[in-house]
Amino acid sequence: MLTALRRNLWNWLPTFAEVAETGSVVAAARRLSLTPAAVSRTLRLLEDALGTPVFNRVGRGLVLNAAGAALRDAVRAATRDIDAGLSESLGDPFQGPLRVSSIGVLTDHFVVPALVALKGEHPALLPEHAVLGPAEAATLLVRGLLDVAFWYEDVTAEEIVVERLGQIGASIYCGRGHPLFTAKRPTLADVLAHPFSVPRIGDTGRVQDGWPSDVPRKIGMRITMLRSNLQVSLSGRLVTVLPDVTAAPHEAAGELRRLPVLELAPIEIFAARHAAALGRRPGQLAIDAVVALLAATPPPLPANARRSSRRR
Repeated sequence: MLTALRRNLWNWLPTFAEVAETGSVVAAARRLSLTPAAVSRTLRLLEDALGTPVFNRVGRGLVLNAAGAALRDAVRAATRDIDAGLSESLGDPFQGPLRVSSIGVLTDHFVVPALVALKGEHPALLPEHAVLGPAEAATLLVRGLLDVAFWYEDVTAEEIVVERLGQIGASIYCGRGHPLFTAKRPTLADVLAHPFSVPRIGDTGRVQDGWPSDVPRKIGMRITMLRSNLQVSLSGRLVTVLPDVTAAPHEAAGELRRLPVLELAPIEIFAARHAAALGRRPGQLAIDAVVALLAATPPPLPANARRSSRRR
């Protein structure tokens, strides 16, 4: 019986793993490009072969029981071990996929340029990039489906090691069509009289643009990612907070004006990996490349600083 179980188990585990992570037959079926009926049948075969349920049925959802949680953890560990074995069997740690995620400004200015540089140095490497928030990325790290995740917050999760890489500055900006663009020496009160476009609250409960909680502002629009505010700001309709690295070329071109009326906290940058992946060189080199780009970025400007290339 055990031999037959082992033979069939590899056919059933991908379906089990998806249901274990999503808690839903329908969601797992969608990810696997199967019908819900096929997913349900596979779960029945698995549980019949094991002689015990691995899920508790709660309403329309499925929740892992103790046996199911133990199997899920074994599948996660096996996935990571297989990845490590593939790297060793290929003989070159820089051959094959390097799975990386990031979000927002990190993607355009740091992570993708770092991956391009790494690809140039190691042509056999296959970088795979995804735009993911911390919660979703942490889940994939635990499952062994992601090598490195970059994000803005010091989000902690079991088995995940998070390290701070550096920081980038952010400031208040408006576009050419905004009344503040031509205002002479606007004050904080002047700026706060206008509505802002603001990003969502992060997984740690902080606003992602670093706005101080003790300074109220008018909300005129909400966006998902901080970099989306660039288009909002260029429209001249709303005031925004932008990373200085994003705003700099547009400020130099006379399309944006920096409003130095309030010093904002810098945006912290973090990298996360599964504890079992800390010794893998491609992931470490990706982190090192991002750190080098961060080090080359100008430091945050104080609130009263003015660039020589301000408006034209």
